[in-house]
Amino acid sequence: MYIKLTRSGGFAGITAPSLEVDTASLPKSDARRVEALVAGAGFFDLPETLQATRQQPDRFQYSLEVARDDGRKHSIICDEEAASEPLLQLLYAVQKLNRK
Repeated sequence: MYIKLTRSGGFAGITAPSLEVDTASLPKSDARRVEALVAGAGFFDLPETLQATRQQPDRFQYSLEVARDDGRKHSIICDEEAASEPLLQLLYAVQKLNRK
């Protein structure tokens, strides 16, 4: 599974460099965890855009693309405050894996 995450917004309104994760290159335990987070967030059933009902300044916006090994792909753009807890866990996990 290949994942690409781009975060923009925040206090300075800066777009951070994209983060990429390929589960094939991760230790098996990390790969299973990321794949479970994708499934737990219902990622492939999410709409392409998740917008907050009220805009809050200095919040992040995420662009997340996931491509499974079977060729299925899905992309979303999500306001931080519109993300479900399972989706936030996935976003944070991808960021953490890129800090290792």
